[in-house]
Amino acid sequence: MGEPAGHPAPAVVVTGAAQGIGAAIAARFAGAGHPVIGVDLDDDRLHDAVAGWPGRGHVAVTGDAASADDLAAACEQAAATPGGLGTFVANAGHAKAGDSLDYAAEDWDNLLRVHLTGAMVGAQQAAARMPSGGALVLMSSINGMRGFPRRTAYGAAKAGVAGLIRGLAAEWASRGIRVNGIAPGPIKTELSAEFIRRGVIDEREFLARVPMDRFGLPTEVAELAFFLGTPLASYITGTVVPIDGGWSVQGVAC
Repeated sequence: MGEPAGHPAPAVVVTGAAQGIGAAIAARFAGAGHPVIGVDLDDDRLHDAVAGWPGRGHVAVTGDAASADDLAAACEQAAATPGGLGTFVANAGHAKAGDSLDYAAEDWDNLLRVHLTGAMVGAQQAAARMPSGGALVLMSSINGMRGFPRRTAYGAAKAGVAGLIRGLAAEWASRGIRVNGIAPGPIKTELSAEFIRRGVIDEREFLARVPMDRFGLPTEVAELAFFLGTPLASYITGTVVPIDGGWSVQGVAC
């Protein structure tokens, strides 16, 4: 982390930490000696994940990743550790595809609440407890960079997160708070495996769009989150980094 010798590592808050990318990010920070406060609605799965993270001082907070009260409680616990709160990772999310012509208003509101409002509320709660500065890592997506049929609501939410990152980065740089984002492409998680099994995702179609010809791994996303969330990236703010095996840069062959 680049902390002075003998100083305790700052704590990290990760939302959506019970499985997939969130659990991998939490484990990466935990393995580097950071106390991690994981937030998730799935109590049983979250406690199982926390028990498997290396190191000590990890805490499971069963709560809503878009609730100001729940996020305040998680950030407060992180701030109370000897190293204070150093990094906040807004990773929690869900997806629901559907035709935009009759996409339900309730589903639209839920997607924006979890992804966009959750990122903003979490950023507010974390920044208020970072008196000496820190790092925010907000999860966007390649869906926020490109158009995907039947995934318009999700893409709009993730594009909103990218805009949030740019605005907060410019506004909070003077506070010593860096704000960056990650835009994953096809990543092999429990959720994507289930979508493939159910036929929601055609694996061959996905891989045909990926120059590296494979799905990414949660641990690869975790490495990027660790980089952006620590002083390794001390002069980087306001960026959204794709991690997609080349999906977003591939053109169409003549």
